[in-house]
Amino acid sequence: MDDQKPTSAQRHISDRLHRLTDDSNENYHALKRVVAAKWGAVPTRSIRASVGIVATTAAFSVPVAAQATQEASDVMCSSGLGPVITLAFGMITIGMFLLAAFRGAMAWLKMGSARSDKKKEGRDAARGAVITFCGAWFFPLFAVVLDKAGVSTLSCVNFANIM
Repeated sequence: MDDQKPTSAQRHISDRLHRLTDDSNENYHALKRVVAAKWGAVPTRSIRASVGIVATTAAFSVPVAAQATQEASDVMCSSGLGPVITLAFGMITIGMFLLAAFRGAMAWLKMGSARSDKKKEGRDAARGAVITFCGAWFFPLFAVVLDKAGVSTLSCVNFANIM
């Protein structure tokens, strides 16, 4: 094959493309330097002001929040809403444990199949059963967190009278 030299128009387009990419690279690096210079220095004055505002707000709002949680706790226990929420969390937890057991049993059956696609479905179902089992722990832990935060849910229920 014979070597073809580019025509003057092709050289002109190629040169313009190279100049354009070089200019773009230079602009990019210039902007990068400006951004690095702007964000490299920590604006300490605005950080100090923000910390001061947050600390002042937190200092004055703690007694109000404590009073509000005590009132919420009293309302939860006196209205019977605390035991209802505890019962609902318990039922959801038991339901999720049963669902995890059912999904695990179905996964066990699928993994016993001779077909490889069924075995893959079984492994996926087993993963789902483990995720459901782990997710079932969210509701009782959430009830404990609510109780520790001052919103009585578990504290309203007298577990000694249940049995």
